[in-house]
Amino acid sequence: MMGHGASARTSTASAALAAAASLAAVLVLASCSPSSPHPARTPAPQSARTHSATAAAEPAASTAGTPSPGTSAPPTGTTTGLLGSTLPVSDTSGTKLDVTLTKVIDPASGANSYSKPASGKHFVGVKLRVQNQASSTYQNNANNETTITLSNGSTLHANYNPIANCGNFDSGQIKLKSGAASTGCVTFQVPKGPKVIEVSYRNTVFPGTTAQWSIH
Repeated sequence: MMGHGASARTSTASAALAAAASLAAVLVLASCSPSSPHPARTPAPQSARTHSATAAAEPAASTAGTPSPGTSAPPTGTTTGLLGSTLPVSDTSGTKLDVTLTKVIDPASGANSYSKPASGKHFVGVKLRVQNQASSTYQNNANNETTITLSNGSTLHANYNPIANCGNFDSGQIKLKSGAASTGCVTFQVPKGPKVIEVSYRNTVFPGTTAQWSIH
C-alpha cells in the first residue's frame, strides 16, 4: 500500500510541474510577441506641399510710398510765357504770386562809378513786377529767386550790383501784404557773346511752380 501511494504522489507532482512549465512557456511567448503596428502616415500631396512653400516664400505686400487718402502731391512744374507775360508762381509753403517780366535791359549801365562789371562782361537788368495773391504776407529775396539762361546753355545767378534807372527792390528783399505788388530789377553779369534766352523766377526753398519767360 505504501509503495502505491508514493507512486501516486510522484505522478501528481510530475503533472503539477509539467503544468507550471507550460504556463511559464505561455507567459514568455506572450511577452515576446510584437506589438500591434501603428498605422502608416499618409504623405501630404505634392501640390499641397508646394503651395505651402510658395506662400512662405512670398513677402507680405508693401504699402510704402502710397499717398494717404485725401492728400495731393505738392505743386510742381513750370509755367511758360514770353516777355511781358504774367505767370503764376506757387509753392508748398502757401506762396501764390503773379509775376510779370516787364523788361530785359541789355546792356545796362551801373548806377554809380563803383558799380562796374568785370572785364569781358556787361550788366543785364531783369525788370520784374511781383504781386502777392495769397492771404498771408510774402517775404523773399528776388536776387535768390531769379536766374537767366544764356544761348550757350549756361545758367547765371544774380550779381547784386545796382544798375541805373531800376532799383533792386529793397536790396533784393520783397515784402508784400496780400494783394500788394512791387517792381524792381535783378542784375546779372553776362560775358560777351552769349545772349539771354530765358528768365526764371521760383521759390528756392520750397518745391513749387517756376515761372519761365522766353526772350526772342
